Amino acid sequence: MRSNPNLRTALIIYAVILYGFWSLLELYLKTKLRVNEFTKEVYIKFILWLIPAILIHSHFSGSMFINKNEMYSLNKRCLIVVPIMLLFSVFIIVNKYAANGRLAINESFGISTVIKALSVGIGEETVFRGLFLNAVLDDKKKLFTVFINSLMFLAIHFPVWIRSGTFISVFTSGGAFTVLLLSCIFSFVFIKTKSIYTAAFLHFWWDLLLYMF
Repeated sequence: MRSNPNLRTALIIYAVILYGFWSLLELYLKTKLRVNEFTKEVYIKFILWLIPAILIHSHFSGSMFINKNEMYSLNKRCLIVVPIMLLFSVFIIVNKYAANGRLAINESFGISTVIKALSVGIGEETVFRGLFLNAVLDDKKKLFTVFINSLMFLAIHFPVWIRSGTFISVFTSGGAFTVLLLSCIFSFVFIKTKSIYTAAFLHFWWDLLLYMF
């Protein structure tokens, strides 16, 4: 944690609210209130994830590892997303083809899917990389910090896996490991480029390909 007790307090309060409300939403409110996936992933994520993360980061920018001027900018290092994006594409296309024996666009794929993938990428990366990781990063313990951040990112998926009855199978099939690995990739790209746009775009691209095929 950066040496700012007010930032520490803000992060703890926000984390409790985020994990608490998101668990309540996934496990109870989503069904009770008939909240659809688009509303959850776009509108609720905008309010609960994106806005608070931006406000907290902006307020404590001077205490962050990467300040807001750097984080919301692009530079030559951002080109690192190109080869990673190609690797993501090859990996998902090959796996989808191997699993189904063919490659076809999902019938449900459309503009709403693109918007949902974009919202997830921006919202989750702004929170987990731009805020949680950024607030505790230092030059001495990057690997450990990235690993802890990845565990936090994995944990936020627990409620939806429990609700869908896939919690055990996600671990036995290696899906949980994929989430951890992706989180590490997003984190190191964020650290390397010092731009939230790179992590958000890669996250968006991964989800978009999953929705597409």
